Amino acid sequence: MDLTIAHLRYFLAVAEELHFTRAAQRLHISAPSLSQQIQQLERRSGVTLFRRTSRQVQLTADGAALVPLARDAIAAMDAVIAWADSSGTASVLRIGIAASSEMSNRLLATAVERHPDTTWQIHGLPLADALTALRSGEVDVSLMIADQQPAEPADVVVRPLWSEGRVLVVNERHRLAGRDAVTLAETDDETFIGIRGGDEPKSWFVDPRPSGRHLEILPLATHFDDVLQLCSAGVGVNICGSSATVTHARPGLRYVPIIDLAPVTTYLCHLRAKPNALVEAFAAIAEQVAADTRS
Repeated sequence: MDLTIAHLRYFLAVAEELHFTRAAQRLHISAPSLSQQIQQLERRSGVTLFRRTSRQVQLTADGAALVPLARDAIAAMDAVIAWADSSGTASVLRIGIAASSEMSNRLLATAVERHPDTTWQIHGLPLADALTALRSGEVDVSLMIADQQPAEPADVVVRPLWSEGRVLVVNERHRLAGRDAVTLAETDDETFIGIRGGDEPKSWFVDPRPSGRHLEILPLATHFDDVLQLCSAGVGVNICGSSATVTHARPGLRYVPIIDLAPVTTYLCHLRAKPNALVEAFAAIAEQVAADTRS
């Protein structure tokens, strides 16, 4: 795991609030997600940053030593971002994507064609969190895939783009691998690959099922490639958008349509408080590409 400015922002919020829930509210993320990020930072640095009890959170000596360093690093990054936004010498758009698709590839190709002088950067995002990198300033826009209409946060614009059916991801030797299609009920007994930290909505897997039964979900993956590798190895199965049959075809995997599961939608997200001509241009292209697909 690489140490990022986002990790330092999370750390500093907890260090200043000394309360995970208040810090999470300040960062507009869930408390479990924040706790996971702090644990990642502690594993990466090899030190314990906070003492946690049921009643309070305290900085350790190592945590206290990191506070001024984190403040300096964040201030330096904010200065670089402000310089880049105001210089006008380079045109760069950083796009966060959790899982690429045929449509996202088409969107990027159209954007490159229409804006040949722009530098387009792709940043891989964790499957469970499309907004943290946006809020921390690491990306300018993010593409979020959701199985239901997300609530639009006060600080983020969420624009629906395109929808697609869903498929079951299985190992090529799986009992359902040779089927043309399956029903949701036929997957009730499967073990599903979940997201490490457990922040993805269980509605993605329809848990609990209509029968009231709960699924076995193993929180083993962080990125979509992790999911595919684990499914290919036969550790479990997953559910994803149907475009994966084209963009993520690989030996050892089969994608089987689920005929009675509602489609998923890709949303374009960007900060509301930072108007940017390039972000707006990209959003307009995204909406046009989505409209062309529907027509």
